[in-house]
Amino acid sequence: MGCLSEGAIHHTADGFWAVTDSIADMLARKQITTFPNDENQSRRCRLFFDDWYLYTVPQNGDSICGLFKMREEEHDAEKGLIADGDTPGVTVSFIAFDAGILKQCLLDPSEDNRRALNAEINRVVAKRGQRHHEAMKDYFIRPQAEGSYLIAELYVSFLASLARDGYLAVPRKYTAQCRKKSGKPGRLSRFLDANNDRAGYPVCDHVLIRIQDRKNLTVFEKYALLATHTADTSFHAFAAEVRYHACFLTPAARIRVPFLHWSPYDSAIRADLTIEESELEGPAPFHNPNSRWIRLQKKYHADPDVE
Repeated sequence: MGCLSEGAIHHTADGFWAVTDSIADMLARKQITTFPNDENQSRRCRLFFDDWYLYTVPQNGDSICGLFKMREEEHDAEKGLIADGDTPGVTVSFIAFDAGILKQCLLDPSEDNRRALNAEINRVVAKRGQRHHEAMKDYFIRPQAEGSYLIAELYVSFLASLARDGYLAVPRKYTAQCRKKSGKPGRLSRFLDANNDRAGYPVCDHVLIRIQDRKNLTVFEKYALLATHTADTSFHAFAAEVRYHACFLTPAARIRVPFLHWSPYDSAIRADLTIEESELEGPAPFHNPNSRWIRLQKKYHADPDVE
């Protein structure tokens, strides 16, 4: 349909596919720039759909479509724009996305079809009370799965593309977390200092991340980008965090915490990888490089350190 640019389609050997043109990019190629929300108010696609991308996982020779988010540090709120959130990070939704609704909107961008697309995206990325798709759980719960590693690679490449004059500023959330430590270096600060030592130069000075070649990132640059934007200090940790969320997609996890109207399942159904840890993570075993979660990932995937 001419809605994806050349080079935007990526895949792994185990059947995972992802695109790096956002939903907003695809709509723009059909001159679709606005949509009506639930209150019939006109909203701009690029302020709501620019962070969401299509992915598919295999199921019995077919594919199940989902959405994942890649967001940089945004400043829409401080500019007074009506838009989605500004906090950078990655989200992988385990809720199946009806791509037929997107296709129909691209073919016929009527008001009803644009409204239906907004409702479907909102259902997958935000609406409560949804249920995961078993094919998505079955895929991401496997430590052998390659999809999370591909998403991590796509995210650091996306962030690096935003660097100017060889530098990208660290997110405000990272800076705020450092300040909370009252002078004592936290987990991420310690990691970035060690990452600098291993690189032999200051990749990240806790203010700016140095990017030497946006199209050929070093492993140290990739780690600095991941740490400051997702709180994960390796690709193994990133994949383990996605897998950790998938492990909570069980009936037992749907039992709500008394008085909170919340269950572990509510947080697990969308794996949010940001600088802010969710209530689901607790001690976050995937943030411990010696945990069994990380060891299991290393069993099936090469460590970039030794490449």
